Amino acid sequence: MTTSRTPGFSLIEVILVLALVGVVALFSMGLSLSSISRSAVAQERDLFVSLLLRGARAAALANINEQSHGVKIDDTNKEYTLFEGETFDADAASNRVIPFTSDKVSVTDTIIVFQQRSGDVTAGAGTIIFGSSDQSRSIVINQVGQIDW
Repeated sequence: MTTSRTPGFSLIEVILVLALVGVVALFSMGLSLSSISRSAVAQERDLFVSLLLRGARAAALANINEQSHGVKIDDTNKEYTLFEGETFDADAASNRVIPFTSDKVSVTDTIIVFQQRSGDVTAGAGTIIFGSSDQSRSIVINQVGQIDW
């Protein structure tokens, strides 16, 4: 008695391959979601550092309008405000408001002021932490205006 076998895969082989493909897809999806949240936090931190370095501190060192310059972080409204003067005035015409790039990042409300001509920090020196549910990045600003991130 001879039996003929048709070429192809059995049902069990097909199910095993589909299960393996599903496991690999779930693993790679988890990795990509984690990297997206990490990049959002890093992007927000980098935007803030560029505002500090190129915006407020550079303007204070250049003695623009012969005033100190600063940055206010407003986590409630999700925006940064570049301002002139020793204190923040919400109604000042010279304020420049920049929205957060990511609404998933949380930052503690802070005001940082750089002294004119020296760039020293007169208010807000310390550590600022940018965070989300699973990631955080920090910036350290010392009294002489050095910014480490």
